[in-house]
Amino acid sequence: MIRYRRNNETISGRLSDEMVIMDMDKGKYFSFNPVATRIWDLLELPLTIDELCGHLMEEYEVDAEQCRSEVTEVINEMVKLGVVLKHE
Repeated sequence: MIRYRRNNETISGRLSDEMVIMDMDKGKYFSFNPVATRIWDLLELPLTIDELCGHLMEEYEVDAEQCRSEVTEVINEMVKLGVVLKHE
C-alpha cells in the first residue's frame, strides 16, 4: 500500500491561509492553496490517498469520487515537485 509523506528536506511556513514550501536543494519555493495546505498538514504522518480522503471528507463537503480524484491530482503534483515522497 502506497503512503505519502512530506519531504523533510523542505522548509515550510504559513503565509495567511496558504503554505509556502522552500526546496533548498533546488532553490525553488511553492505556494499551496488552503486545501493543498490541509493535505500538507495531514502528511505529517505517512498516509494513503484513502486515508487522506477520509480526513478531508469529514472537513469539506465533497463526495468520495471527487475527493479521490482531486487528492490524487494534488499528491501527484506534490510528488512531481519533490515536496512529497512515496513511502511504501
